[in-house]
Amino acid sequence: MNILVWLRKILTVWNGVFSFFLALVFSGALLSLDGFGQRVFHDVMTDTVLFPVQAMLSRFGGTLSLRRENVRLARENAALRAENDWLHQVYRQTPRVQDMARFRRSVSLRLKAGRIVAEDPGRYQAAWVVDLGTADSVAVNMPVLTARGVVGKIVKVFRNHSLVQLLSDHTFRASVQSDRSRARGILESEGPNRLVARFPAGSDVARGDTLMTAGLGGVFPKGLRIGTADREVTRQEKENQDVMRTFRVEPFQGLNTVEEVFVLVKSDRWVPGDTLEIPTTSGAIASSAASVVLKTSKAKGVKR
Repeated sequence: MNILVWLRKILTVWNGVFSFFLALVFSGALLSLDGFGQRVFHDVMTDTVLFPVQAMLSRFGGTLSLRRENVRLARENAALRAENDWLHQVYRQTPRVQDMARFRRSVSLRLKAGRIVAEDPGRYQAAWVVDLGTADSVAVNMPVLTARGVVGKIVKVFRNHSLVQLLSDHTFRASVQSDRSRARGILESEGPNRLVARFPAGSDVARGDTLMTAGLGGVFPKGLRIGTADREVTRQEKENQDVMRTFRVEPFQGLNTVEEVFVLVKSDRWVPGDTLEIPTTSGAIASSAASVVLKTSKAKGVKR
């Protein structure tokens, strides 16, 4: 019993001395080993005493390496997604650009291609902003169109941008005529996605007639396609029923899907003149019999 008490006292009171003595003995035994014995001792210590520490450090290092790899892969994945989205947009844009190029080659008009960079956020979608301005020879009252049909006109111009008034604007007006009967009327908007054309009573206009610009008013040249006459408004729906005939109009170009447009760069004044033949193709906006005046009053010798 006294021996156990004595050993416990040695381990507690003489802890430092005992630890030093064991370290000295351990070091002497280690130094006395030959090369093979030292290798065996190293392997035993590595696989037993130091194994938990090595495992913990290895796991920690692996976690850090995996984290860095995940960050790198996430960045690479984001870059590839952005590139894929860009290539997808280019792929989707290619048919539109090709259609615009074919249309430009098919007509003898001076057209400036532009891109829509902003639009009216209201439900009427009455205006766009395009990336063409005075630097591109664009001026107020120049027609804006696509390969399918007229969409509006320029109402304000800056150096590199212009404001486009759309067909859907409730203040928009344009003279139109039936391609079949040549009857003339007025195109206007009654709200979002609701265009109407009004003709004098007795006009020879029927549902399905192609409506084109009539060339009156000095803004739109004659012969640009706008849409087709839909059903006629009933007497209960319209006013001045004995004076005007009113037709719903289905435009050739919907406004919600347009991304690129043409601005028709024209003379400051349209007067009766030569006929410009505009071939009718899939996606062309002008009829083959369109008469477009391209000469100014000065070229015609008309005094202002």
